[in-house]
Amino acid sequence: MPKQDWIRATLKERSLKLKDVAAALKIPPPRVTDILGGKRGVQADEVERLADMLGLSPRSLLRSLEDGKRTIVPGDEGAPPVPLAGMLYGDGTLAPLEEDFPYSEVAAPPGAATSEGLACYVMADGTMGSLVRKGSLVITADPRQHYAPIVPGQVFVLALGDGRQVMRQYVKTAGGQDMLRGGADAVEPSESYSFSLLPEALAGASKGRLGVGDITGVVMWVHTPMLKEA
Repeated sequence: MPKQDWIRATLKERSLKLKDVAAALKIPPPRVTDILGGKRGVQADEVERLADMLGLSPRSLLRSLEDGKRTIVPGDEGAPPVPLAGMLYGDGTLAPLEEDFPYSEVAAPPGAATSEGLACYVMADGTMGSLVRKGSLVITADPRQHYAPIVPGQVFVLALGDGRQVMRQYVKTAGGQDMLRGGADAVEPSESYSFSLLPEALAGASKGRLGVGDITGVVMWVHTPMLKEA
């Protein structure tokens, strides 16, 4: 297998280090060095995560590894990267990124023809539990610009009307009520909201009740957490 010096160069361009790759792939740093030296291949369960870090599609990464140089497979040019908007907390606060955060942008999700209407956040706390773990990079799609399912089980980012945006999962209770909640296994409790798919919700939901018109993004892609758990 050829040496992969292009990976080192790409990481430098993205202000990433070998330890960041090791953390994302969940392997010891020496194994990353082996990959760069052509002594170890990238395993199947590592391809997507490494491709995300390098701004490539999985198939372009595999071609690049084979060629020993960065290679974009025709048709994989894709959309421009999505810049990170900031750290999103369960109460709707959006804070600046930490100074040493390893990313400033992420590759657009596979199949996205444009980055318009896409946003990327870092989940700053554990209010979404294992649905969106603390430290995860989350790309959302504005349903007015991208096809995005609005069905129970989906996770949304919604505007509260006071400048805050909250991330919640749409669930239907045993009694048939539509609700927006944090993760069921979250260690940090968060406020729940009533939710409505009815047209009148678009004209202005009552206090504490949100509708489809309040959705600013549907979670389409969640990256492996890069921040240490508290």
